[in-house]
Amino acid sequence: MKRRGLPRRQLLQNSAAFAAAVLAGSAVRGFVGCSSRRGVSLEAGKWREISSPVPAGSISPRVTPQPDKSAVLSWLEPQEERKASLRFSIWRDARWSQPGTIASGLAFSRDQASAPGVVGLSPSNLIAYWSQRVSTDQQSTNEIALYMAVSSDGGAHWAAPMLVNRAAAQPGEDNAYASAVGLDDQHAQFVWLDGRDWEKSKRVQLMSRVVSAEEQISEMRLLDPDTCTCCSTAIARTSSGLLVVYRGHKSKNIRDISLVRSVDGGWSEPHIPHPDDWHIEACPVNGPHLDARESHTALIWFTAPQDQPAVKLAFSHDGGAQFALAVRLDTGKAVGRAQVAVLRDGSAAGFWLESEGGVARLVARRVRYDGSMGAPLELARGANLGYPHAARTAGGILVVWSERNPGSQVHAGLLQTD
Repeated sequence: MKRRGLPRRQLLQNSAAFAAAVLAGSAVRGFVGCSSRRGVSLEAGKWREISSPVPAGSISPRVTPQPDKSAVLSWLEPQEERKASLRFSIWRDARWSQPGTIASGLAFSRDQASAPGVVGLSPSNLIAYWSQRVSTDQQSTNEIALYMAVSSDGGAHWAAPMLVNRAAAQPGEDNAYASAVGLDDQHAQFVWLDGRDWEKSKRVQLMSRVVSAEEQISEMRLLDPDTCTCCSTAIARTSSGLLVVYRGHKSKNIRDISLVRSVDGGWSEPHIPHPDDWHIEACPVNGPHLDARESHTALIWFTAPQDQPAVKLAFSHDGGAQFALAVRLDTGKAVGRAQVAVLRDGSAAGFWLESEGGVARLVARRVRYDGSMGAPLELARGANLGYPHAARTAGGILVVWSERNPGSQVHAGLLQTD
């Protein structure tokens, strides 16, 4: 993203244009990665699209794993005057619960790269979070606040929305691209990108707070003073502590994936586990993702140095302190928007979008820690696929995504794994 003298709104428009260009797609030269091996591949017969509880016209789906191995699907149902309802349904025992409403009639951000989410602290305690515009005026400044709402009865009732981080007090402040993880049955850790320093230094920062099911909020902490502007964040809890990944920003507009770790009650300095040296003058709106089982962690991300788009994956067996060599998953036409789930045997299933002749494909691939991988498995294709999300559940990996053709429709599928 070019930072010299451009207003933030123009920068976001540049980023959107870049994302559209990548989705249009062009083949890259060559494919780098380990060859497929029998026995590693995901089986087509174990993937099935399932019914979705989401009505047509809805946007911004996100699925989040819960402590009891269920998963919560959240989405937005647009209303008039640029308002919407935040709705949810729980996938448990191979069926969806009756959809419920978390909040309605609010000016939710409709940036689908910053979808709202629901964190389950226990079967009873849930915390929903979302980005909300200060004004419904489409021409207003890009001021976005971060909100949350709490349920103590499994989602039957929700408390009134509560402000996590303000926007209106500082012109141009943008708080979005949040992610969260449960710490125990009462607390969750939030991280997000914060634009409070934009007018002064043209920098976006990574911030964090701990919130509770009793609607208490800790002091805000700065984790990184300079990040990419509009790529999603991700956070996971490992046996060694918390691990946060996001797209960082360095001089000369180098935008590689960075991470911070919780260490001895504090946070580490930002670290780039696999430098790609990707120089780009606009935010790609294409953040990383990670998943963890105890100390076993898998990190997946999109990159495109020298205009060579790729999706990469790397493992860590020490909670993110060190990562093994990265492997490339895509087949040469990567769009990105990647997700990952760690399987019981320590391997990982990666999910991402590719482009083929102007059509988007949702693809999955299994990777072992030694770098061996199975053949790619196409899960879905469409003219305009949104941002997929994946979550481990008792019955397999639940994957959700939206398709606009021409109206928006949210799809869901289940991938059974060993």
